[in-house]
Amino acid sequence: MQTFNTYYTTVNEFLDFITKHSIEDSENVLVQIFTSINDEKYIAHLLYDITSALPSAQLIGTTTDGEIFGEQVTTSETVISVSVFEKTSLRCAFVRDCQSSKEAGIKMANQLRDTHSKLIITFTDGLTCNGEEYLKGLTSVASNIKVAGGMAGDGAKFEATYVFTKDVILKNGAVGVSLCNETLQIFTDYSFNWLGIGKEMKITHAIENRVYTIDDICAYEVYKKYLGEETAKGLPSIGIEYPLVITKGGESVARAVLATHEDGSLTFAGNIAQGESVHFGYGDPISILDYSLVSQKKLLNHSIESIFIYSCMARRRFMPKLIEKEIEPFSQIAPTAGFFTYGEFFSAKEAPELLNQTMTILALSESTHTLRKIPHIKSALPKLNDYQKSIRALSHLL
Repeated sequence: MQTFNTYYTTVNEFLDFITKHSIEDSENVLVQIFTSINDEKYIAHLLYDITSALPSAQLIGTTTDGEIFGEQVTTSETVISVSVFEKTSLRCAFVRDCQSSKEAGIKMANQLRDTHSKLIITFTDGLTCNGEEYLKGLTSVASNIKVAGGMAGDGAKFEATYVFTKDVILKNGAVGVSLCNETLQIFTDYSFNWLGIGKEMKITHAIENRVYTIDDICAYEVYKKYLGEETAKGLPSIGIEYPLVITKGGESVARAVLATHEDGSLTFAGNIAQGESVHFGYGDPISILDYSLVSQKKLLNHSIESIFIYSCMARRRFMPKLIEKEIEPFSQIAPTAGFFTYGEFFSAKEAPELLNQTMTILALSESTHTLRKIPHIKSALPKLNDYQKSIRALSHLL
């Protein structure tokens, strides 16, 4: 397989891009679109231009909280990633309604599963869908298929997000594509590096992803009490950087606020069970950057032709001047593209999970050639300014 990435500007420049890379229209071509331009009319025009140029290609797309192209991170562009497969067949699908997120996952899996399916890449809307329930539905039908992707963003406005295929643009729904090839090489990894801080608290009233009380105190008031009134008033956009961290099976999982309600309850990107213990979370920037190099070295033992990164919006907002340093090690290996999400889908050992505050990595190849070395590897660790040194010191203290 080969992947070619570009920023979209005009249809003529996109046609030149196709010609330059000798991309031929085929059902074995996958187009992924990541755009910060959260406008349905713009997306419709974009889809018309892309599908006119590549009418047979499979296509899925999403709005974002930022785009990834190589080592560059943008917040006002449209990135188009075109993957040309030789041995892998593709099948796209969509589900119009995520009000019952588990049922939406079941519908998606029933459309996409195949005896030769190895991977499903799927995007859901970022506000209506309960990502955890969606994955439960998906897994109940397609338990042996890896899942990657994430929940759409809208630049932290939390008003409307969109996912789309060639045929539909959905404010409430999900899109996906299955990759069918028994010999497709798949490598996945993730980076968290968020620390639990402050006292341990207990979830005392919650229904799925809506939390009403923590330590018998209104959820909103808990944020106000411990993080200050200014942070509480800024929920969910500010609070995304301060998730609740839960420990499950020895692993830490974060849950970020997606919406506030008049009764003081908070909706999170995934479920938080009544009775669970939680801490507030805070990022460690140097550990985040350190792990990029660790993950890069892991890739040396695999066959890698294309890399897709689906990373949490909180990482970009937490370290805006350092985020490209986290992406850079992967762009040195293979063509890299992706987006910043409102929740990431990652296939763990047992079943796909919804993650928050996390960078997930999906590396693909139709070749079995293993990487041996990466020439001219750059360090991901930058020289810190005084503010970043203070943040590092605080993280170390925590």
